[in-house]
Amino acid sequence: MRKISYFLGLWVGLAFMVLWQAPTLKTKIIACDVGQGDAILIVKGRTQVLIDGGPSSEKILACLERHLPFWDHTIELIVMTNTDFDHMNGLSAVIDRYGLGDFVTADGIRGSSALAKFQSVLSRRGVRVLGVEQGETIKVGESGELKFEVLWPPEVKYEYLAVFSDEIESTVREQILGASAKQGDVNERSVVLMLTLDNYRALFTGDSGFQAEKGMLEQGLVSNIDYLKVGHHGSKYSTNGEFLDKLLPSVAVISVGAKNRYGHPTGEVLARLRGIGAQILRTDESGDVVVEIPAEN
Repeated sequence: MRKISYFLGLWVGLAFMVLWQAPTLKTKIIACDVGQGDAILIVKGRTQVLIDGGPSSEKILACLERHLPFWDHTIELIVMTNTDFDHMNGLSAVIDRYGLGDFVTADGIRGSSALAKFQSVLSRRGVRVLGVEQGETIKVGESGELKFEVLWPPEVKYEYLAVFSDEIESTVREQILGASAKQGDVNERSVVLMLTLDNYRALFTGDSGFQAEKGMLEQGLVSNIDYLKVGHHGSKYSTNGEFLDKLLPSVAVISVGAKNRYGHPTGEVLARLRGIGAQILRTDESGDVVVEIPAEN
């Protein structure tokens, strides 16, 4: 009798977990609490997109475990906005643990030991890295239920993406990384994406700063949005007033570590966001920041 009660309780518990984590029609945008870094998870039904992986393997894996069904071990799309440690490092563990549909990035490449480690993981797992640039559209899911427009960078030096391959000689890789270092601030080469779901618009800015923001404004690429992932963790060199006046987001999410040594988010950025009436949500204050988009949007 005790065995029957035990197995009955086990099945009831398992059924509860399945129902609790069953896919819904709502879309969720989750800014994972990964400390001083970026990791944005977007979930719609059985489709998942991860934008960056933060600096910590443990923290990004814990976030995925909290928000993905335990039986679903495939992420349909990973976007790496640039190769800074606080965006890239956690992705190694994600790629090792989860199945992957596509992996995309641009040419915001900075040479480092972390990049070398990441490249070896990509090679071992047989992941092909694809480049994206302004004007392209990324559709994710069997029916393309998640659609992202690539707003930045304007063009990609596709030869730079060879650093993610194990098919080039070390001297060639060093030459590419040297050339990349001379092209300017890597942050200004961050991938910037606009997600559109019917009437709802969410902008993911990576580490883009004033230069990228000015370029998007001049080209008429941005307008009113609902959700803003604030650029570069709230650095004073991102999220300028003219950019915000054009966007007028209802919600501004800042992915940032508590008491970080950079002073992020800065008072200047917080004042700008308050000035346009945006609701400010921060991972250092709230942990994972979850924003649900109702199905009717």
